[in-house]
Parts: sequence; structure tokens; C-alpha cells
Amino acid sequence: MAPVNVMMAQGRPLLSLLAFNAFASVAWSSPSSLRGAPAVGSTDSATATLPGPNGTNVSAIPMDGMDGMASDMPPFSPLRAIAYGALPCVSPSAEQWAQDLQSCSYYGLPSEDMLQEGYAMQWGAKGRNDLGRMKGLGANAVRLYHSLGLESKGSHKGFLDRAHELKLNVMPGFHSSEPSLCDDFDCFEFWKDATLKGFEQGFAANGKWHPAVSALILMNEPDFFEHDPLCKGRGAVCRVKAVVSALDGLLAAEELAGVEPGRVHLTVTWSFAMRTSIDDVVQGPGTFGFQDMVAVMKDPSLVDYTPRTPLPRLQSAFEKRWVHGLNTQSPWSFVSEFVSQHYQKYDNFGNLPWFIGEYGANGQTEDTIISDLTSLEKHAEDDALFLGAAVFQFQTAYSKGGTELNFGLYSLGTRKLGMTGEVCDSKSPCMEWPVFCLSADLPWFQSKPQLGKRATAVATAWNGEAVADSPEFCS
Repeated sequence: MAPVNVMMAQGRPLLSLLAFNAFASVAWSSPSSLRGAPAVGSTDSATATLPGPNGTNVSAIPMDGMDGMASDMPPFSPLRAIAYGALPCVSPSAEQWAQDLQSCSYYGLPSEDMLQEGYAMQWGAKGRNDLGRMKGLGANAVRLYHSLGLESKGSHKGFLDRAHELKLNVMPGFHSSEPSLCDDFDCFEFWKDATLKGFEQGFAANGKWHPAVSALILMNEPDFFEHDPLCKGRGAVCRVKAVVSALDGLLAAEELAGVEPGRVHLTVTWSFAMRTSIDDVVQGPGTFGFQDMVAVMKDPSLVDYTPRTPLPRLQSAFEKRWVHGLNTQSPWSFVSEFVSQHYQKYDNFGNLPWFIGEYGANGQTEDTIISDLTSLEKHAEDDALFLGAAVFQFQTAYSKGGTELNFGLYSLGTRKLGMTGEVCDSKSPCMEWPVFCLSADLPWFQSKPQLGKRATAVATAWNGEAVADSPEFCS
């Protein structure tokens, strides 16, 4: 059988895996906490019981303590999200495509926390209206990075309010790219403090999470921690200890602040690199992390960690709120087949659903992207253990350049719309940045035009529109 190339995290080498035999997926009824529909089975039960294969029953995410959804927000699934990290600067390798952008090298990287109010000129209704453009594409959610933990300037309430107005679920991510912020990969204190600071900046009010928040991404690809010098060759222990302690810290912050969990799910997005789970049970891209969480929640001593939260409460939060996640550039057909087989083989990874945190579609044509996203949504509608995907990403990553140019839906033109407010955080100095108009044209694909219609492909799959007669678009 021919090998299938599996992309790892963006810009990293390819791994080769053998393709699996065709797999017929099983249709499941959908848990109400994720889909906004009544659960199958007794409404008095703390756990929704779903019909499984061969007449058996399977328990899905427990329902008690979780709202089905905010009264006026869409359900979590089917997830049609867009990843958002639209930094307004350019790296030297991308300057030929954005000569009017200010240099990341000369001025330093802008703050990566896109929720701060200084970026309203990009995402706000009175600015470029990026959130409105996502809604126009047909998205129902936005996935973010570095939203908590960077100590950025100002409130996050404006972003959350705008998303709420548009009925876009928000999936904020914690700043998780620096293991040195943790104490030997014990991230309890940092995540607790970051969450409490987030509450002060608009993530919570009146004892609840902001109604736009649907999920919190505790870490993005923490499996790469094992390559950090601080890990000292301990491998999987570093990534798993970091995640379980971060979860512990978040729960402690909620308790300290008196913030109810509501409908807010918790997750980590693992890379699609080939790894082995902490308990040596699962080997494979992405799913190693699913098993990591199942194993460590049963026995935190696997990573020599003693939770500050009572273990039964930690386990209960995991059972009720956790969803598995992975990032991938690989074809949807392979990812679906591979993960589905692992779900069957490994007891549905705690009967918890999964989603794709970054659907990269690197080097894919318009037709392939349309087909993938259409199939993704159908699978999410039919299978309660799959939730959907976040398309990677809204704006071309001029700040990274190189192969990162492959992933944006929109490029930037030369017409200046205005300036951001001051944006800054603990890593980036305060500065204002010019904001330029959007274009669905991706000029670096000029020699391969079939690859350059990414926004059009997404809009077609989601019954939206890629461009509009509005000021945010270049003429």
C-alpha cells in the first residue's frame, strides 16, 4: 500500500505513514452541550447516552453542569471556525508581497494578542471589520492564540462583544510557547494568574464567562516542549505535566473568582507529528495527545504531578468539559480515516469528541478545499464524536513569510484604512501599526492559480461570500 505523507506542524518536515484501509464511520446522535439539541436518552441523566454500533450504548460528554449553549449563540458543532492571528508587520522574506507593511525585524513583532482593544481597527465594525468578514464567509466561530497570559494592554471586552453581536463563538488560546514560564513544566501558577487577569480584562462578568466564549485552548502543540532544553530528555512527561497543571490552574482560577464554567469547553490542540502517548498505549499523529489526557487524568502520578484541585473535581471537569483537538495540514480523507480507526481501537478516548484546530489545506486546490470542508461538516453532523474544524487562517502570515504564505485566505493591499491603537504586551513594546485593505487575490500563487482561491473555496463550502462591496476590500 502506498505511503501517505502526513504534514507535521507548519513549516516542519513531512512524516510518512502507511495509509489505512477504508473505514465506514458510524452515525451518532449529538450531545446537547455541543450541538444545542436535546440529548438522546433520559433528560434526567447526568450523562447523555448515545446509540453506538451493534445496538450498544455509548456515553458522551456528561451534561450536568454544562449549559447546552448561550441562549443566543450557535452550538459548538458543527464547528466552522477561522484561525485569527493577523499581525500587521512583514518579515524580510515576505517584503516583496507587502512593501507598505512595517518591518517586523526593524520594529519588533507586534503583540500577538489580537483581542486587545488596540486592534479594533482590524477586527471592529468601524475598522476593517475582520470579524464581520469571517461571518460573511459563513464562519460560526473564531479560533485565537495568545489571548491570555501575555499581559496585553487594555480590555478584551470589545472583541468579545463584537463576536457576540455577530453570533461568532470565540475560542481564545493561552500564550503557551514559552515553557520557561512554568516551574519545571508545572504550569499551575502561570495559568491560574493568566486566567484571573483575563477575567479582569473582560473574559468574565457577574460570575460567568463572557457569553461569546465557547472553548478555551489551554495550549497549542505542547508536544514540542519535549525538544526544549528545559525538558532534559524526559520526553512525553514534559508536555503532559504542562497540560494537566495548566488545566488545574484554570480550574483554581474559576473557583477563586467564583466564575461558573457554563458552556465553556476546554482543550489542547496537539500537532500531527508522530509520537507515542505517555502510557505507551497509542502511537500516531495527534491521537497520542488524546490518550495522554485520558491516561494522566486517571493517574497524574504518571508525570509526578499532584493536583492542587481535588482529583475527583479535576476528573469531573475533564469528563464534562474536555474536547480533544489537533492541528493538521494533511488531507481530510486521511485524517478522518486515521482518527476514526483510533477512536474505535482505543475506546473513543474517554468518549470525548475531537475537532481540528488548524485545517491547513497546504497546497490544495479550490475544489479540494470545497470538498474537504463540505465533507467535514457532514461528518460533524452525523458523528457526535467529531465537532468540525478551524480553517487556518484569516490573513496571510506576512510576519513569518516563506511557506507560511500558503495558508492565508486574504492578502493585504496598498490602500491604508487607518492605524491601530497602541498594542503591546509583556513581550512587545507599545506601538501603533498601519492597517491595510483586504484582497482575496494571493499573488504568490500566480504560477499556480488553482491554489490561490482559498477564500472563495471556504465561502463556497460554507454558503458565504468571499468578497463584498464594502470599504475593507481593496478596489
